[in-house]
Amino acid sequence: MNRFALLPLLLLFPVMAPAQETVQEPSTGKSFPVVVKFTKDGVGYTMSLTGVAVRKKLVFKVYGMAHYAQDPVKGPKDAALEAMLVDGKARQITMDFARDVDAAKIRDAYLDGFKENATADEFTSIRPLVDQFVAFFSRDVKENQQFVLRWLPGGIVIAAVAGEEKPPLTSPLFARVLWSIWLGKDSIVDRSDLVSRISQE
Repeated sequence: MNRFALLPLLLLFPVMAPAQETVQEPSTGKSFPVVVKFTKDGVGYTMSLTGVAVRKKLVFKVYGMAHYAQDPVKGPKDAALEAMLVDGKARQITMDFARDVDAAKIRDAYLDGFKENATADEFTSIRPLVDQFVAFFSRDVKENQQFVLRWLPGGIVIAAVAGEEKPPLTSPLFARVLWSIWLGKDSIVDRSDLVSRISQE
């Protein structure tokens, strides 16, 4: 069969690009890609999914979430969690809301999270950045909207709220305390779920 005879077949069965692999958070049913790629200030980043989790308040599911890291290293759970709180490699948190949430409740939750994951001196030193960050959440959140938080090397935190990117905030301490809300010892989710794909225990 010559190449011209193949043309009708190619038109009937076009070559399809492989679909993006996703992982579903089982409690909310939210799906997240296994790999995230983006470019910031001319630098390209590729991050891999380290795990998914659900945030619940009492019996209510608030959001499904995914955590990503640049070149994550597999190892014991505690070591994996500790590595996610050290500046140096890019990482990302994606939250996909399962219900509507008032803006005031979101701001209060973040403020409580910063206070609970920082010492008194740490909180005092990062308070101006905390106030700027909390102010990003000025609108009520609707079901299926997303928040994306990125921690880039150098302690640069960039938030995208319902698709709107906010100005970067720079402080390794601020970034660590923010990430500790989910990956620290007083996590508001089951933090082991967020490193389940790289934990070897």
